[in-house]
Amino acid sequence: MDISFGETCGCKGYSVRSDILSEYGPSMANSCGGGNFVVFMTILEAFIRGRCDLSDPCNRVKPHSEPDYEYDFIVAGGGTAGAVVASRLSENPKWKVLLVEAGGDEPPAAAVPSMIASYWGDPAMDWNYRTEPESNACLGEPEQRCSWTRGKVLGGCSVTNGMMYMRGHKRDYDDWEKSGARGWAWKDVLPFFKVSEDNRQIGTLVSSEFHGSGGYLTTQQFPHQPAIAKDILNAAEEIGYGVTNDLNGDNFKGFTTAQTNNRNGSRMSTATAFLRPASGRSNLHVMLNSTATRVVIDPTTKVVFGLEFMYKGKKKVAKSSKEVILSAGALNSPQLLLLSGIGPKEDLTKLNIPVIHHLPGVGKNLHNHVASFVDFKLNKENATQSLNWATAMEYMLKRTGALSSTGLSQMTGVLNSKYAEPNGNHPDVQMFFSGYLAGCSRTGQLFEPLNTNNEDEKTTISIRPVYLHPKSRGYLTLASKDPTAPPLMYPNYLTEPEDIDVLVESIKMALKFGESKILSEKYGIEADKTPIPECASQGEWGTDAYWRCMVKVATGPENHQVGTCKMGSPQDSLAVVSNELRVFGIKGLRVIDASIMPIVPSGNTAAPTIMIAERGSAFIKNMWNWNKPPIVHDHFSSTDLKRNCGGVRTDTNDVKIDIQTQEREVVDWHKRHVHL
Repeated sequence: MDISFGETCGCKGYSVRSDILSEYGPSMANSCGGGNFVVFMTILEAFIRGRCDLSDPCNRVKPHSEPDYEYDFIVAGGGTAGAVVASRLSENPKWKVLLVEAGGDEPPAAAVPSMIASYWGDPAMDWNYRTEPESNACLGEPEQRCSWTRGKVLGGCSVTNGMMYMRGHKRDYDDWEKSGARGWAWKDVLPFFKVSEDNRQIGTLVSSEFHGSGGYLTTQQFPHQPAIAKDILNAAEEIGYGVTNDLNGDNFKGFTTAQTNNRNGSRMSTATAFLRPASGRSNLHVMLNSTATRVVIDPTTKVVFGLEFMYKGKKKVAKSSKEVILSAGALNSPQLLLLSGIGPKEDLTKLNIPVIHHLPGVGKNLHNHVASFVDFKLNKENATQSLNWATAMEYMLKRTGALSSTGLSQMTGVLNSKYAEPNGNHPDVQMFFSGYLAGCSRTGQLFEPLNTNNEDEKTTISIRPVYLHPKSRGYLTLASKDPTAPPLMYPNYLTEPEDIDVLVESIKMALKFGESKILSEKYGIEADKTPIPECASQGEWGTDAYWRCMVKVATGPENHQVGTCKMGSPQDSLAVVSNELRVFGIKGLRVIDASIMPIVPSGNTAAPTIMIAERGSAFIKNMWNWNKPPIVHDHFSSTDLKRNCGGVRTDTNDVKIDIQTQEREVVDWHKRHVHL
């Protein structure tokens, strides 16, 4: 079957060749380390960029090169949350919205799920943050600094994450409310999870009680799972861990093949899901490669009147007539507040930053999930590359096969350790898997050895257990007045003994997969007992002393940083924003992103961040008397993709929705819950 490098994409009123669109983001050619990989990966990237639905030239936002003088709303940060906020606010055609994003547009290859790691570490798309030296974690890293991959691109971390759609446990949100975030209990936030969703498996895998349809964000399982995935679920049943269809439903325990944010085998970042359908709105302006430097505030009245940012080395200022919204993420939103003179006065005066408002909690309460890992060898299977010309062409033609998933990374499970609450109603351990990722190849040949120096090397898979309720807390502050300098980040990982205790126990729980009959008989699974050199003197592999050393040396920080602009009551000394996400003491300024979470949820943070963006947008609409429900039906259907993208094969079984019913539900919830 013939397939060319490029297609002619039929946009409204004009056509464009997809294979000449080189301006969309950096190349992935060197993502596998360069060398022998470059030629094949370059050719593959040319095919990817040549597909109209992946490059999507017709529907991308058209960035501005100069801001207008004034906007109703300015959103600083076009990441996971900011893309949602800008899309929702610009639904009102009378509101003029500016979105300012430090990175560029997402590259076409980022839409391919198996290329999940292609842009990690690329300075064009990754902030490449490193923490300050840790005393109890990341001891095996240079200078004992933990590395934090953070998306610097339109769509933010939703362009580089694993796409897993996990909300956490309902108890998490009830605890938010108990901590002072009034009106953020599970019953209050569930509608704002559902309104985003276009879940394609309601009725077949998940329930409409917990999931929505017709929203911007397509949610479903990947089209492809490695053969071993089903056996891992069987093994979970065998060893007593259990299996569930939906960890976002009424059974938050057991193992599952997770639903992810993908549509027809392609990534659905928030930029793709929320901004591209809005790209034709004349009232939405987007400035890319533009770094926000401070919020402009009247020091006497403490009223916000604009945003300052840098574009191509020049300072720009845009005025806001209503509000500025910080959606720069858990690390950059507090940094922007501090640069603007909002934060602990002692930290600001050290750097000669004029104090606009003393707010002690800015940058405090920094916390994150921390993982460890266990490797397993599959002694009955030689290690080969999952990426080859056959799997690549299957993806190009059908959007199925190994490239349409993240391999074993779509598998996960939630369990109770012996340290969990006795009633078992709030599980404290999550396990992630890795392996069988079709991310690299030297030649594209079938059965290409993973290690050309040892063709008999066996396949390896990993399990990464995570403690879901970490007790350790850190903070961040400014390194200097320079807005381009990264903040000083002190996570203080594993400084609370309970965090280590649970991680050690979770490793033992993960090792039980190596004892399962089905994985032993079929794959010859065996735990890799190669010791970490730094821990060999601390105890024998498998002892508690060894594991305690390992979690400190080979620490695995997740990218679930939260809490640095904590939401809470005015009486909470560490609270930065109110329950309507307004910054205390400042008029016309909100923070809407993961930084406002008082406590990290029991799972991945992308879905909760999108929920926060939906809810924050609803607060703003209510404040400014525009109470229409969110648009839930103007995203592009599979039919639209066929018409605009050169006839690519897609799934045309779109979920049918009752728009009027859903709009009534949203309006009803807004009436009851937005007025907090």
